[in-house]
Amino acid sequence: MVDQVVIGIDVGTGGCKTVAFDLEGHLIAEAFREYPIHHPRMDWAEQDPDDWWRTTCATLREVVSKLDPGSILAVGLTSQREAFVPLDRRGRKLYDSIIWLDMRAIPQEEEIKRLISPERVLRVTGLPVDYIFSAAKLLWFKKNLPNVFRSIDRILFAKDYVAFKLCGEIATDYSMASRTMLFDIHRLCWSEEVCEALDIPISILPKVIGSWEIVGEVTGEASESTGLPSGTPVVSGGGDRPCEALGAGVFVEGDINIGTGTGTVIEAPLSKPRPDPRGLIDCCCHVVPKTWEYEVIINATGGSLRWFRDNFGYEEVSRSREEGTSPYAIFDRMASDAPVGSNGLFYYPYLWGARAPKFDPLARSAFIGFTHAHGKPAFLRSILEGVAFQYIETLDVVRDLGVQIKRIMMTGGEAKSCLWTQIKADVLGVSIEVPEVLDAAALGACILAAMGVGAYRDFDSAVRKMVRVSRVYHPRPETHEKYVKLYEAYQEVYNRYKECFGVLAKIASLGLEGSNGS
Repeated sequence: MVDQVVIGIDVGTGGCKTVAFDLEGHLIAEAFREYPIHHPRMDWAEQDPDDWWRTTCATLREVVSKLDPGSILAVGLTSQREAFVPLDRRGRKLYDSIIWLDMRAIPQEEEIKRLISPERVLRVTGLPVDYIFSAAKLLWFKKNLPNVFRSIDRILFAKDYVAFKLCGEIATDYSMASRTMLFDIHRLCWSEEVCEALDIPISILPKVIGSWEIVGEVTGEASESTGLPSGTPVVSGGGDRPCEALGAGVFVEGDINIGTGTGTVIEAPLSKPRPDPRGLIDCCCHVVPKTWEYEVIINATGGSLRWFRDNFGYEEVSRSREEGTSPYAIFDRMASDAPVGSNGLFYYPYLWGARAPKFDPLARSAFIGFTHAHGKPAFLRSILEGVAFQYIETLDVVRDLGVQIKRIMMTGGEAKSCLWTQIKADVLGVSIEVPEVLDAAALGACILAAMGVGAYRDFDSAVRKMVRVSRVYHPRPETHEKYVKLYEAYQEVYNRYKECFGVLAKIASLGLEGSNGS
């Protein structure tokens, strides 16, 4: 008997990853292809949707070549959010996709605040008014490329554009719609009130279905391009963050997932939509029915270690090539040689300002407290500890919104480090579970694909079968007590250091940062 498999396609910011899992959650095959980000102007960031489709085809062909075509039950999708493709009536792209990294719509953020009360937007959509969301990008088209705007028949988000190319159907899901700032997360439909205030026609917005629902079937033309059997069901899937949470088995209120990478997003499921009245934390739709989630962003977590690698880790990068290992594994060995507290060296990870827990765009990174006696191991450990310290206050922000945290999962690149994960458990004083599959978004898309074709009766059953915990890190009481005292000092130093942010911002505004003295 041929084992049945489901395929997940993850259209990320850096590239497309396609995976195949069996119904027991075992990885069968995977493939990845990069695609570029285009920067036509300073602070602009675009991607060509045809690159999304081209890499999807390439990765699907590679994965399907390793499978028995008769074993493929369905395809599920996940992707970056906020970015969309404007399409004309014939389904042709009118312009490249303006992705989440793009900053051109900042003036439209201010325009939205003039057109409708930000408090009302927050109450309806669960989101603060922000240029990152799709609504602001649409208004940018309306203001700057009116001919394109008038020609839009539909917009489709990244994964939904791929689904359209696979099966010819136009739709999105609740999780993607809830990142547009145009969607009513209470009524689960496009908000006529917000669209009318912004003069955005609802007719250009795609129909919205459940992340677990079938959009259509692979067409003959798409079959030739991808290798997928014609007629294979295509399940809508969802946004990368809620799919990541599902892939970690996190969809019940009280469980949270800490999704790590360049930055970290804490995903906290909710049984009802409860927008943060302060507008600090986004409230979006999960990919599981009748479930929502808070999403809390911490900037420059894994990015801090990468910054150190790129600027000060040449020796370790060279050694890693000789040893056939990762420079981060060498960093771990070095950091483990430094004591708890890094001999009084603190690191503040605000390389591009602070989101949670400080919410200060003027915040700057710093190493504070080093002397001639501090070497590279102490600097490395201080980065690991400084990032872990951000989690304490951030989890308190989540608790302040009424979430009783009972269980913590951790996914993403940082979870590969046993040392770093243990430090986080010791700092927080709670256990942290790490699943077998760290790139959990694609697994989440596979779970949705399995649900879409009825392979499981409910999400509980699917997660029990397809998600497994690999390791559990328990806090060490004595080490936790040390970190409690260190954190008090860390906060006291921050409260004094933050007074410098305004001074440093003035230096930047004077253009002195890039001066070479000539």
